This record gives sequence, C-alpha cells and structure tokens, in this order.
Amino acid sequence: MSLRLVLACASTALILGACAAPSFDVQPRYSRPAISGRAGATSGGVGGSADLERAGLDQDEAISLRADLDFGSPRLVGLADAPEFAGDGTIDVTVSDGTNTITAGTPVSSELNLAHYDLALVFDLVPGDTIDLGIGFGAAYLDLDFRFEDTGTGTVVASHEQAPVPILAATAGVWIGPVELSAFGGGVQYKQNDDDLTFLDLDAYARLKLFGGASRLRASLVGGYRYTDFKLDYTDDSSDIDADFTIQGPYVGLEVRL
Repeated sequence: MSLRLVLACASTALILGACAAPSFDVQPRYSRPAISGRAGATSGGVGGSADLERAGLDQDEAISLRADLDFGSPRLVGLADAPEFAGDGTIDVTVSDGTNTITAGTPVSSELNLAHYDLALVFDLVPGDTIDLGIGFGAAYLDLDFRFEDTGTGTVVASHEQAPVPILAATAGVWIGPVELSAFGGGVQYKQNDDDLTFLDLDAYARLKLFGGASRLRASLVGGYRYTDFKLDYTDDSSDIDADFTIQGPYVGLEVRL
C-alpha cells in the first residue's frame, strides 16, 4: 500500500464522517527516553554495527506531541517525536561507510536521531464512551541520522536514511471514573530483496480529567510510557546500513480537548 493511497483513503473517510462535529485533543509531552541497541555501516566486507551505549548514547530530554481528531468513528491519531541522542564513548566494532573507516576501540563522539511521525485512521469496533477498541491503517515517516566521529583524527562515519511507510494501527481504552487508560500501537514489517525494515511504536498512558465534559473544553493530566522498536538493514550505493535499537521511557503531559 503506497503512502499516496493511505492518505487518499484517510481523506475520503474523513469527508464521509464530516457530518459529525469532531473533537480535537492535543497532548504536548515531556519525556526522558533511553536508547539501547546497535547501529553501524559496512563496506566491502569491512565494518559492523556498534553498541550505542558503549559509544556514549544513553538518555535524552525530548518534547513530543500527540493529537487526535475524533469524529466518533473514524478517529485520526497523530504522533510526532524526534529524540536526539549524543555523547562520547568508545566504538566496540569497526564501522565503514565506503569513504571513511573507524576501527574498534577508538574513542568517538556519537550522535543518533530518529524522527518518527505517525498518522493513523482508526475505526471503532466497540460503540460507546466507556470502552474503546479500534483498528485502522495509516502511514509513518521515519528519518534516521547517525554519526560516529573519531575524537582524535576527526574521521566521520555517518548515515542519513528517510522512508515513508504504511502502518497498521490499533487502539484500546477504558474509563474508570475520572481516569482513562489508553493505548495505541502502530507498526510495519517490510522486506524486499536485501532491504529489511521493522518499525513498532507503542504508546500507553493514564489520563486524569481535571475539569470539563466528555465532549468539549476538557483538560487532563497525562502520564504514560512510549516504546519504539526500530530495525533497518539497508544497502545504498557505498555501504550496508544496519540498525537495531529501541527507544523507550516515561513521559508526562497535559491534554486539552476543544
């Protein structure tokens, strides 16, 4: 399914549901995500995938955003997150991007950024306001950028990969008095020739209503946990890119419904 088809289907469904006045929820969030796993590059049989924690990457402070446009059914769910990790460490394997090579054991200054933007159209399976269960489809835009710099010589091994991909999505939620427990999951597994991509994004939170009604002008406190799993095995003109890592951590935020 192409990204163009996904967006066309989403637009059609929203137009058909436009007879109902939608509500709009927006959640700005503050988080301290941690990263673990490996990333690297190989060229001509030389290189590998380096341990990110040993290379100096650990935690980041990040601001992310979730927004829901709710027609009752369907509901459009959007999440935007772009954590940036940086630090100094030692690379545990040799990495090579076809132009430069950094050997194992070298002190490095490391950076890794994964911007990911999810947009999903979700259809309710269970009617009513107490329990929410839905499935749908959408698209994610993934932007991976990492670099290792030899702190002694200034040699840099880097990669920047971007990909729009279709995703399947699901939501679940339940109200218990003034508290809602809610979860969203979206992901894709794609393989073609020697290219392999797996992306899984899970978002779960508890929302405490501070004031307002069920439909309009509501404010709530939000606390949750975000888990993103990313795997990429990709061949470009000069090197093989291999990344396999998770980004996860708690967050707090405020939701406003209009």
